[in-house]
Amino acid sequence: MDADVIVVGAGLAGAAAALKLSKSGRRVRVIEARARCGGRGFARSYAGDGPQLEFGGAWITPWHHRLRALVTEHGLSLRPRTPVTGRMWLRDGMLQGDGPASPQDVTAHERAIARVAADAILLKKGLATNEKGEPLTGITFSAYLDRLACPRATRGLFSAWWTVSGNAAHDKGAASEFLASCAYDNGLAEGMINFWTDTVVPGMGVLAERMIAASGADLMLGEPVSQVLQESGHVEVIAGDRRHRAKACILALGLNQLRGVAFTPWLSDARTAAIAHGHGGRSFKLWIRAEGVAVGTLVTGDGSGIEFAFAERAEGGTTYIVAFGLMQDGNHPQDPAWVRNQAAKLFPNARVLSHDWHDWLEDPFARGTWVAALAGHEAGYDSAAWQPEGRLAFASSDYARDQAGWFEGAVISGEDAAEAVLKLS
Repeated sequence: MDADVIVVGAGLAGAAAALKLSKSGRRVRVIEARARCGGRGFARSYAGDGPQLEFGGAWITPWHHRLRALVTEHGLSLRPRTPVTGRMWLRDGMLQGDGPASPQDVTAHERAIARVAADAILLKKGLATNEKGEPLTGITFSAYLDRLACPRATRGLFSAWWTVSGNAAHDKGAASEFLASCAYDNGLAEGMINFWTDTVVPGMGVLAERMIAASGADLMLGEPVSQVLQESGHVEVIAGDRRHRAKACILALGLNQLRGVAFTPWLSDARTAAIAHGHGGRSFKLWIRAEGVAVGTLVTGDGSGIEFAFAERAEGGTTYIVAFGLMQDGNHPQDPAWVRNQAAKLFPNARVLSHDWHDWLEDPFARGTWVAALAGHEAGYDSAAWQPEGRLAFASSDYARDQAGWFEGAVISGEDAAEAVLKLS
Protein backbone atom coordinates (compact mmCIF):
# COMPACT_ATOMS: atom_id res chain seq x y z
CA MET A 1 0.00 0.00 0.00
CA ASP A 2 1.18 3.53 -0.78
CA ALA A 3 -0.67 4.88 2.26
CA ASP A 4 -3.36 3.95 4.74
CA VAL A 5 -5.62 6.66 3.31
CA ILE A 6 -5.48 8.65 0.09
CA VAL A 7 -7.04 12.11 0.23
CA VAL A 8 -7.97 13.56 -3.16
CA GLY A 9 -7.91 17.35 -2.94
CA ALA A 10 -5.66 19.75 -1.02
CA GLY A 11 -8.24 22.38 -0.13
CA LEU A 12 -9.33 23.03 3.44
CA ALA A 13 -11.48 19.86 3.51
CA GLY A 14 -8.61 17.66 2.37
CA ALA A 15 -6.15 19.40 4.69
CA ALA A 16 -8.45 18.95 7.69
CA ALA A 17 -8.94 15.28 6.85
CA ALA A 18 -5.20 14.68 6.48
CA LEU A 19 -4.45 16.41 9.78
CA LYS A 20 -7.03 14.41 11.73
CA LEU A 21 -5.96 11.12 10.17
CA SER A 22 -2.29 11.72 10.93
CA LYS A 23 -3.06 12.54 14.55
CA SER A 24 -4.60 9.07 14.75
CA GLY A 25 -1.46 7.47 13.37
CA ARG A 26 -2.55 6.92 9.78
CA ARG A 27 -0.19 7.29 6.82
CA VAL A 28 -1.76 9.74 4.38
CA ARG A 29 -1.12 10.66 0.77
CA VAL A 30 -2.76 13.85 -0.53
CA ILE A 31 -3.19 14.11 -4.31
CA GLU A 32 -4.08 17.53 -5.75
CA ALA A 33 -4.83 18.45 -9.36
CA ARG A 34 -3.59 22.03 -9.00
CA ALA A 35 0.00 23.11 -8.55
CA ARG A 36 -0.97 24.62 -5.19
CA CYS A 37 -2.96 23.93 -2.04
CA GLY A 38 -6.12 25.77 -1.03
CA GLY A 39 -8.84 24.73 -3.47
CA ARG A 40 -11.30 27.59 -3.89
CA GLY A 41 -9.21 29.67 -1.52
CA PHE A 42 -6.62 31.40 -3.69
CA ALA A 43 -4.53 34.31 -2.42
CA ARG A 44 -1.95 35.81 -4.76
CA SER A 45 -0.39 39.15 -5.63
CA TYR A 46 -2.75 41.57 -7.33
CA ALA A 47 -1.79 41.94 -11.02
CA GLY A 48 1.46 40.11 -10.35
CA ASP A 49 3.17 42.70 -8.15
CA GLY A 50 0.46 44.22 -5.96
CA PRO A 51 -0.67 43.31 -2.44
CA GLN A 52 -1.65 39.76 -1.57
CA LEU A 53 -5.42 39.44 -2.09
CA GLU A 54 -7.89 36.55 -1.96
CA PHE A 55 -9.32 35.80 -5.39
CA GLY A 56 -11.51 33.00 -4.06
CA GLY A 57 -13.36 32.71 -0.78
CA ALA A 58 -12.12 35.09 1.89
CA TRP A 59 -14.38 36.25 4.71
CA ILE A 60 -15.05 34.25 7.86
CA THR A 61 -17.61 34.89 10.60
CA PRO A 62 -17.31 35.24 14.40
CA TRP A 63 -18.73 31.73 14.88
CA HIS A 64 -16.19 29.97 12.65
CA HIS A 65 -14.44 28.66 15.74
CA ARG A 66 -12.73 25.63 14.19
CA LEU A 67 -11.12 27.69 11.44
CA ARG A 68 -10.03 30.36 13.89
CA ALA A 69 -8.37 27.73 16.06
CA LEU A 70 -6.49 26.34 13.06
CA VAL A 71 -5.29 29.82 12.11
CA THR A 72 -3.77 30.22 15.57
CA GLU A 73 -2.39 26.68 15.66
CA HIS A 74 -0.53 27.11 12.37
CA GLY A 75 0.86 30.58 12.95
CA LEU A 76 -1.35 32.67 10.67
CA SER A 77 -3.31 35.80 11.55
CA LEU A 78 -6.66 37.43 10.89
CA ARG A 79 -7.26 40.76 9.20
CA PRO A 80 -10.48 42.50 10.31
CA ARG A 81 -12.76 43.62 7.51
CA THR A 82 -12.85 47.35 6.94
CA PRO A 83 -15.98 48.84 8.54
CA VAL A 84 -18.72 50.13 6.25
CA THR A 85 -18.47 53.91 6.54
CA GLY A 86 -20.47 54.97 3.49
CA ARG A 87 -23.51 53.45 1.78
CA MET A 88 -24.84 54.19 -1.71
CA TRP A 89 -27.48 52.60 -3.95
CA LEU A 90 -27.86 52.63 -7.73
CA ARG A 91 -31.49 53.53 -8.48
CA ASP A 92 -32.97 54.40 -11.85
CA GLY A 93 -29.48 54.71 -13.28
CA MET A 94 -28.38 57.27 -10.68
CA LEU A 95 -26.33 56.83 -7.53
CA GLN A 96 -28.40 57.66 -4.45
CA GLY A 97 -27.48 58.12 -0.81
CA ASP A 98 -30.98 58.28 0.68
CA GLY A 99 -31.83 54.59 0.42
CA PRO A 100 -32.60 51.93 -2.17
CA ALA A 101 -36.22 52.98 -2.79
CA SER A 102 -37.67 56.20 -4.16
CA PRO A 103 -40.14 58.09 -1.90
CA GLN A 104 -43.14 56.75 -3.82
CA ASP A 105 -41.90 53.16 -3.46
CA VAL A 106 -40.93 53.24 0.21
CA THR A 107 -44.08 51.52 1.50
CA ALA A 108 -43.87 48.65 -1.01
CA HIS A 109 -40.13 48.38 -0.41
CA GLU A 110 -40.52 48.11 3.36
CA ARG A 111 -43.28 45.53 2.91
CA ALA A 112 -40.92 43.37 0.82
CA ILE A 113 -38.10 43.77 3.35
CA ALA A 114 -40.45 42.64 6.14
CA ARG A 115 -41.66 39.65 4.13
CA VAL A 116 -38.12 38.48 3.41
CA ALA A 117 -37.19 38.89 7.07
CA ALA A 118 -40.19 36.85 8.21
CA ASP A 119 -39.52 34.11 5.66
CA ALA A 120 -35.84 33.96 6.58
CA ILE A 121 -36.61 33.48 10.27
CA LEU A 122 -39.19 30.79 9.51
CA LEU A 123 -36.69 28.94 7.31
CA LYS A 124 -34.08 29.18 10.07
CA LYS A 125 -36.58 27.51 12.39
CA GLY A 126 -36.79 24.61 9.96
CA LEU A 127 -40.13 25.43 8.33
CA ALA A 128 -40.60 24.74 4.62
CA THR A 129 -43.54 27.15 4.20
CA ASN A 130 -44.54 30.49 5.68
CA GLU A 131 -47.79 31.26 7.50
CA LYS A 132 -49.50 31.77 4.13
CA GLY A 133 -48.56 28.27 3.04
CA GLU A 134 -46.11 29.66 0.48
CA PRO A 135 -43.00 27.50 -0.08
CA LEU A 136 -39.64 28.61 1.24
CA THR A 137 -37.77 25.67 -0.31
CA GLY A 138 -37.93 24.19 -3.79
CA ILE A 139 -38.59 27.62 -5.31
CA THR A 140 -36.16 29.55 -7.49
CA PHE A 141 -34.88 32.98 -6.56
CA SER A 142 -36.61 34.57 -9.56
CA ALA A 143 -39.94 32.94 -8.64
CA TYR A 144 -39.52 34.16 -5.08
CA LEU A 145 -38.87 37.72 -6.25
CA ASP A 146 -41.94 37.53 -8.50
CA ARG A 147 -43.99 36.45 -5.49
CA LEU A 148 -42.77 39.44 -3.49
CA ALA A 149 -44.01 41.79 -6.24
CA CYS A 150 -41.57 44.41 -5.00
CA PRO A 151 -40.47 47.62 -6.72
CA ARG A 152 -37.76 47.32 -9.35
CA ALA A 153 -35.19 49.00 -7.11
CA THR A 154 -35.95 46.57 -4.29
CA ARG A 155 -35.58 43.65 -6.67
CA GLY A 156 -32.21 45.06 -7.73
CA LEU A 157 -31.14 45.35 -4.10
CA PHE A 158 -32.02 41.73 -3.40
CA SER A 159 -30.22 40.71 -6.59
CA ALA A 160 -27.07 42.45 -5.37
CA TRP A 161 -27.08 40.52 -2.10
CA TRP A 162 -27.80 37.35 -4.06
CA THR A 163 -24.42 37.70 -5.80
CA VAL A 164 -22.72 37.25 -2.42
CA SER A 165 -25.06 34.53 -1.14
CA GLY A 166 -27.09 32.33 -3.52
CA ASN A 167 -24.96 33.24 -6.56
CA ALA A 168 -26.65 30.95 -9.12
CA ALA A 169 -28.69 32.01 -12.14
CA HIS A 170 -31.89 33.57 -10.77
CA ASP A 171 -34.10 31.03 -12.53
CA LYS A 172 -32.10 28.04 -11.26
CA GLY A 173 -30.86 28.82 -7.75
CA ALA A 174 -32.89 28.01 -4.65
CA ALA A 175 -34.33 31.08 -2.92
CA SER A 176 -33.60 29.34 0.38
CA GLU A 177 -29.89 30.16 -0.17
CA PHE A 178 -30.71 33.87 -0.03
CA LEU A 179 -33.09 33.50 2.91
CA ALA A 180 -30.58 31.47 4.91
CA SER A 181 -27.98 34.22 4.52
CA CYS A 182 -30.51 36.91 5.45
CA ALA A 183 -31.22 34.97 8.64
CA TYR A 184 -27.76 35.86 9.98
CA ASP A 185 -29.13 39.26 11.01
CA ASN A 186 -32.81 38.82 11.85
CA GLY A 187 -33.72 38.25 8.22
CA LEU A 188 -32.19 41.42 6.79
CA ALA A 189 -30.20 41.09 3.57
CA GLU A 190 -28.32 44.27 4.44
CA GLY A 191 -27.06 42.62 7.62
CA MET A 192 -25.06 39.87 5.88
CA ILE A 193 -21.91 41.97 5.73
CA ASN A 194 -21.96 42.55 9.49
CA PHE A 195 -20.88 38.95 9.98
CA TRP A 196 -18.09 38.86 7.38
CA THR A 197 -15.63 39.96 10.00
CA ASP A 198 -12.16 38.67 9.08
CA THR A 199 -9.90 37.26 6.38
CA VAL A 200 -7.01 34.86 6.90
CA VAL A 201 -3.52 36.32 6.36
CA PRO A 202 -1.58 35.50 4.24
CA GLY A 203 -4.34 33.33 2.79
CA MET A 204 -6.47 30.20 2.93
CA GLY A 205 -4.06 28.38 0.64
CA VAL A 206 -1.19 28.92 3.07
CA LEU A 207 -3.36 27.59 5.89
CA ALA A 208 -4.15 24.44 3.90
CA GLU A 209 -0.48 24.04 3.00
CA ARG A 210 0.64 24.31 6.62
CA MET A 211 -2.04 21.91 7.82
CA ILE A 212 -0.93 19.29 5.29
CA ALA A 213 2.73 19.85 6.18
CA ALA A 214 1.90 19.41 9.87
CA SER A 215 0.13 16.15 9.07
CA GLY A 216 3.28 14.70 7.54
CA ALA A 217 1.24 13.55 4.56
CA ASP A 218 2.89 12.75 1.26
CA LEU A 219 1.68 15.69 -0.88
CA MET A 220 1.52 15.31 -4.65
CA LEU A 221 0.63 18.45 -6.62
CA GLY A 222 -0.29 18.78 -10.28
CA GLU A 223 -1.86 15.30 -10.40
CA PRO A 224 -5.51 15.36 -11.56
CA VAL A 225 -7.31 12.19 -10.46
CA SER A 226 -9.33 10.58 -13.24
CA GLN A 227 -10.45 7.26 -11.75
CA VAL A 228 -11.17 5.71 -8.37
CA LEU A 229 -11.58 1.94 -8.16
CA GLN A 230 -12.82 0.08 -5.10
CA GLU A 231 -11.41 -3.43 -4.77
CA SER A 232 -12.22 -6.02 -2.12
CA GLY A 233 -9.47 -4.95 0.26
CA HIS A 234 -8.24 -1.60 -1.00
CA VAL A 235 -8.86 1.46 -3.15
CA GLU A 236 -6.91 2.33 -6.28
CA VAL A 237 -6.65 5.96 -7.36
CA ILE A 238 -5.45 6.76 -10.88
CA ALA A 239 -3.83 10.14 -11.56
CA GLY A 240 -2.20 10.49 -14.96
CA ASP A 241 -0.21 7.33 -15.58
CA ARG A 242 0.27 6.60 -11.88
CA ARG A 243 -1.74 4.26 -9.69
CA HIS A 244 -1.94 4.81 -5.94
CA ARG A 245 -3.21 2.18 -3.52
CA ALA A 246 -4.58 2.61 0.00
CA LYS A 247 -7.01 0.99 2.39
CA ALA A 248 -9.46 3.88 1.99
CA CYS A 249 -9.91 7.14 0.11
CA ILE A 250 -11.44 10.50 0.96
CA LEU A 251 -12.72 12.47 -2.04
CA ALA A 252 -12.23 16.04 -0.80
CA LEU A 253 -13.71 17.54 -3.94
CA GLY A 254 -16.65 19.82 -4.61
CA LEU A 255 -19.72 18.57 -6.44
CA ASN A 256 -18.74 20.02 -9.79
CA GLN A 257 -15.21 18.63 -9.53
CA LEU A 258 -16.53 15.12 -8.94
CA ARG A 259 -17.87 15.11 -12.50
CA GLY A 260 -14.31 14.62 -13.70
CA VAL A 261 -13.77 11.39 -11.75
CA ALA A 262 -14.88 7.94 -12.98
CA PHE A 263 -15.84 5.50 -10.22
CA THR A 264 -15.69 1.71 -10.37
CA PRO A 265 -18.09 0.42 -9.26
CA TRP A 266 -20.51 3.26 -9.93
CA LEU A 267 -21.61 5.33 -6.96
CA SER A 268 -25.20 5.04 -5.77
CA ASP A 269 -27.89 6.37 -8.08
CA ALA A 270 -28.74 9.27 -5.74
CA ARG A 271 -25.10 10.32 -5.49
CA THR A 272 -24.55 9.99 -9.22
CA ALA A 273 -27.61 12.19 -9.82
CA ALA A 274 -26.35 14.80 -7.35
CA ILE A 275 -23.01 14.94 -9.16
CA ALA A 276 -24.77 15.24 -12.53
CA HIS A 277 -26.85 18.18 -11.28
CA GLY A 278 -23.84 19.75 -9.57
CA HIS A 279 -24.26 23.20 -8.10
CA GLY A 280 -24.95 26.49 -9.80
CA GLY A 281 -22.42 28.88 -8.21
CA ARG A 282 -21.52 31.45 -10.87
CA SER A 283 -20.65 34.77 -9.29
CA PHE A 284 -17.56 36.57 -10.48
CA LYS A 285 -15.30 38.32 -8.02
CA LEU A 286 -13.15 41.23 -9.14
CA TRP A 287 -10.56 43.37 -7.46
CA ILE A 288 -10.50 46.90 -8.85
CA ARG A 289 -7.67 49.32 -8.07
CA ALA A 290 -8.83 52.92 -8.19
CA GLU A 291 -8.22 56.45 -7.02
CA GLY A 292 -10.90 58.75 -5.66
CA VAL A 293 -12.84 56.15 -3.67
CA ALA A 294 -13.18 56.37 0.11
CA VAL A 295 -12.31 53.14 1.90
CA GLY A 296 -15.37 51.63 3.56
CA THR A 297 -17.83 52.67 0.84
CA LEU A 298 -20.42 50.00 -0.02
CA VAL A 299 -22.46 50.32 -3.22
CA THR A 300 -25.16 47.97 -4.51
CA GLY A 301 -26.35 48.03 -8.10
CA ASP A 302 -29.58 47.66 -10.01
CA GLY A 303 -29.59 43.96 -10.88
CA SER A 304 -27.13 43.96 -13.77
CA GLY A 305 -23.38 44.07 -14.34
CA ILE A 306 -21.38 44.61 -11.17
CA GLU A 307 -24.04 44.47 -8.47
CA PHE A 308 -22.05 44.59 -5.24
CA ALA A 309 -18.92 46.66 -4.67
CA PHE A 310 -17.08 47.38 -1.44
CA ALA A 311 -14.00 49.60 -1.10
CA GLU A 312 -12.25 47.11 1.13
CA ARG A 313 -8.71 48.39 1.62
CA ALA A 314 -6.25 51.17 0.86
CA GLU A 315 -2.65 50.69 -0.12
CA GLY A 316 -0.08 52.89 -1.81
CA GLY A 317 -2.46 55.84 -2.13
CA THR A 318 -5.09 53.81 -3.96
CA THR A 319 -8.18 51.85 -2.99
CA TYR A 320 -8.86 48.18 -3.73
CA ILE A 321 -12.53 47.51 -4.39
CA VAL A 322 -13.91 43.98 -4.19
CA ALA A 323 -16.83 43.57 -6.59
CA PHE A 324 -19.33 40.84 -7.44
CA GLY A 325 -21.84 40.04 -10.16
CA LEU A 326 -23.12 36.98 -12.01
CA MET A 327 -21.43 35.37 -14.98
CA GLN A 328 -24.21 35.78 -17.53
CA ASP A 329 -24.85 37.28 -20.95
CA GLY A 330 -23.74 40.90 -21.16
CA ASN A 331 -21.25 40.67 -18.30
CA HIS A 332 -17.57 40.70 -19.26
CA PRO A 333 -15.40 40.81 -16.14
CA GLN A 334 -12.34 39.94 -18.21
CA ASP A 335 -12.69 43.16 -20.26
CA PRO A 336 -10.98 46.27 -18.78
CA ALA A 337 -13.30 48.63 -20.70
CA TRP A 338 -16.40 46.87 -19.38
CA VAL A 339 -15.05 46.98 -15.82
CA ARG A 340 -14.28 50.71 -16.14
CA ASN A 341 -17.81 51.42 -17.39
CA GLN A 342 -19.33 49.44 -14.54
CA ALA A 343 -17.14 51.14 -11.96
CA ALA A 344 -18.14 54.54 -13.36
CA LYS A 345 -21.79 53.79 -12.54
CA LEU A 346 -21.03 52.80 -8.96
CA PHE A 347 -18.15 55.18 -8.21
CA PRO A 348 -18.57 58.19 -10.55
CA ASN A 349 -15.60 60.04 -9.10
CA ALA A 350 -13.22 57.10 -9.34
CA ARG A 351 -10.29 56.75 -11.67
CA VAL A 352 -9.90 53.05 -12.37
CA LEU A 353 -6.25 52.07 -12.70
CA SER A 354 -6.56 48.32 -13.23
CA HIS A 355 -8.48 45.20 -12.26
CA ASP A 356 -7.72 41.54 -11.63
CA TRP A 357 -9.77 38.36 -11.16
CA HIS A 358 -9.85 34.57 -11.40
CA ASP A 359 -12.39 32.82 -13.63
CA TRP A 360 -13.71 30.05 -11.39
CA LEU A 361 -16.23 28.81 -13.93
CA GLU A 362 -13.53 28.13 -16.51
CA ASP A 363 -11.11 26.77 -13.92
CA PRO A 364 -11.08 23.03 -14.76
CA PHE A 365 -10.44 22.12 -11.14
CA ALA A 366 -13.33 24.19 -9.73
CA ARG A 367 -16.02 24.51 -12.42
CA GLY A 368 -17.90 26.96 -10.25
CA THR A 369 -17.68 29.25 -7.23
CA TRP A 370 -19.03 28.46 -3.77
CA VAL A 371 -21.94 26.05 -3.55
CA ALA A 372 -25.29 27.26 -4.87
CA ALA A 373 -28.15 24.82 -4.40
CA LEU A 374 -30.42 24.35 -7.40
CA ALA A 375 -34.13 24.61 -6.62
CA GLY A 376 -35.79 21.21 -6.53
CA HIS A 377 -32.54 19.35 -5.93
CA GLU A 378 -31.77 20.49 -2.38
CA ALA A 379 -31.47 16.92 -1.04
CA GLY A 380 -28.26 16.44 -3.03
CA TYR A 381 -26.49 19.07 -0.91
CA ASP A 382 -27.45 17.48 2.42
CA SER A 383 -24.58 15.87 4.31
CA ALA A 384 -26.82 12.82 4.82
CA ALA A 385 -26.52 12.16 1.08
CA TRP A 386 -22.73 12.04 1.34
CA GLN A 387 -22.07 9.38 3.94
CA PRO A 388 -19.26 6.87 3.20
CA GLU A 389 -19.77 4.40 0.39
CA GLY A 390 -17.67 1.28 0.82
CA ARG A 391 -14.08 2.39 1.31
CA LEU A 392 -14.81 5.90 0.06
CA ALA A 393 -15.64 8.94 2.16
CA PHE A 394 -16.53 12.41 0.89
CA ALA A 395 -15.61 15.88 2.15
CA SER A 396 -16.49 19.34 0.85
CA SER A 397 -18.00 22.60 2.02
CA ASP A 398 -20.59 21.95 -0.73
CA TYR A 399 -22.32 19.35 1.44
CA ALA A 400 -20.98 19.95 4.95
CA ARG A 401 -23.32 19.14 7.84
CA ASP A 402 -22.78 22.66 9.17
CA GLN A 403 -21.60 25.95 7.64
CA ALA A 404 -21.95 24.66 4.08
CA GLY A 405 -20.41 27.00 1.52
CA TRP A 406 -17.89 28.39 4.02
CA PHE A 407 -14.32 27.30 4.71
CA GLU A 408 -15.51 26.41 8.20
CA GLY A 409 -17.83 23.91 6.52
CA ALA A 410 -14.89 22.51 4.56
CA VAL A 411 -12.96 21.90 7.77
CA ILE A 412 -15.97 20.32 9.48
CA SER A 413 -16.64 18.09 6.49
CA GLY A 414 -12.99 17.01 6.23
CA GLU A 415 -12.81 16.10 9.89
CA ASP A 416 -16.11 14.22 9.65
CA ALA A 417 -14.82 12.22 6.66
CA ALA A 418 -11.61 11.39 8.52
CA GLU A 419 -13.63 10.19 11.50
CA ALA A 420 -15.71 7.97 9.22
CA VAL A 421 -12.57 6.44 7.68
CA LEU A 422 -11.09 5.80 11.12
CA LYS A 423 -14.22 3.85 12.02
CA LEU A 424 -13.74 1.66 8.94
CA SER A 425 -10.49 0.40 10.43
